[in-house]
Amino acid sequence: MAHILVVDDEPDVRELFNITLKMAGHQTDTARDGLEAIDKLGQKRPDLILLDLMMPRMDGFAFLSHVREKEESAPMRVLVATAKVLDEADRQKLSAWPVVGVLNKGDLDIGGMVGVITSALSKNPLRPNGKPKPPTGGGADAARPVAGAQPQKPAQPLPKITPPAGKPASGKGGGSGKPGGWLSTRRFR
Repeated sequence: MAHILVVDDEPDVRELFNITLKMAGHQTDTARDGLEAIDKLGQKRPDLILLDLMMPRMDGFAFLSHVREKEESAPMRVLVATAKVLDEADRQKLSAWPVVGVLNKGDLDIGGMVGVITSALSKNPLRPNGKPKPPTGGGADAARPVAGAQPQKPAQPLPKITPPAGKPASGKGGGSGKPGGWLSTRRFR
């Protein structure tokens, strides 16, 4: 059983994720935006953060920037769940730690979503070299490598997350994000 923080500004989406994950045996907590999610991180460190990108006050991109700057030594996994069509600039922002994958909210049914969550929980929550990034401040120490640190690998393409074999990849909407996908049905199958 994992502890999952669901971060989404839409109450219906938060509740659907919350109920589905609890039925799958996980503990959940919810936040309405990135600022509330930061507060939740101070209370209890989740095993996985399910993060929407487009939210008021602090969106998912700003939340990830905060995590990369302020929480860099803490093991963390973030699974981005969005209906936003990602362009190349978005993909670049999401290609680095702690993002373990991106899923389109309209492409999965309930069973597929649980499979994606299970897959995301199996990903390593540490940076590629298993250590926090070296200090970036100026001065004499800035040019020296950190003892024992390995160089960071260039950003890899985002992992493609697919539902488990035998599970449909979409609801009646055919995975297009149009009405009929798993979010729009709001029913358990």
